[in-house]
Amino acid sequence: MAFWITYDHLGRLLIVNVFAVLVLVVPVTVVYAAAFAGDPATIVAIGLPAAVVGLGIFAPVLAAGLAYMVKECIDNREASLGAFFTGLRRYAWRASCIGICYVAAITCLGTSVWFYASRFGATMPWLGYGLSALALWALIFALLTVLLVMPALAQKNGDVGESLKLSALLVLDNPFFCMGIALHWTLLAGLAVVPPIALVFSIAPQVVLVSSAYEMLSRKYAAIEARAMAEGTDGRSQRRMKIDWKDEEDDYLNRGFRDFLFPWKG
Repeated sequence: MAFWITYDHLGRLLIVNVFAVLVLVVPVTVVYAAAFAGDPATIVAIGLPAAVVGLGIFAPVLAAGLAYMVKECIDNREASLGAFFTGLRRYAWRASCIGICYVAAITCLGTSVWFYASRFGATMPWLGYGLSALALWALIFALLTVLLVMPALAQKNGDVGESLKLSALLVLDNPFFCMGIALHWTLLAGLAVVPPIALVFSIAPQVVLVSSAYEMLSRKYAAIEARAMAEGTDGRSQRRMKIDWKDEEDDYLNRGFRDFLFPWKG
């Protein structure tokens, strides 16, 4: 799904990607300059605020706008650049609040991984390393929920708490699926550091991937709920259900190499 969405809407996604990179280039440049200044005071006074603005505000807001644009691509098979700016306007405040929450949580958890091991590792290793391991698992869980929170916001139009809760529940119920998505996302992020790719094809493919993942999960639960209502069962028996996912009805999921070479013959 992610591949064909990108293929069908490549031109608009490239334009949005360039716009997003240009927005982020200022805080990234400031962080880079502060980090290599060699002055701790400069890093704290300039680098950290720029990082918070870039990662906690600009990046989440741009991701929310892109997620809304991808939602339109999935729902209507068509999306304009206006959909991206509609998403920015509609979700800017909530996305920035979510971003700040994640910056605070990831900073605290990342610091805790180091702090407990170094503080109690020598005197009470079982406590120090135990707390450090707990913080590490919590950090991994938080990072996995990051992948789905903006698609959840764009799809459900909930508030900050509802979006965070939904993304957490999805990760808890689909851990291996989410870890697989995280692996693919990491590969795309690794390619995004190459300068030419960073400008034109870095952020958009990552948002398309996680939005497609959210869409497949939403279809899963919609099918389970519909089957449960039809059979009079409850959610606890969902694992034993034989469900028709109706993937054959989705054009994004039923294309092959021929469609790639000869798209006009579809």
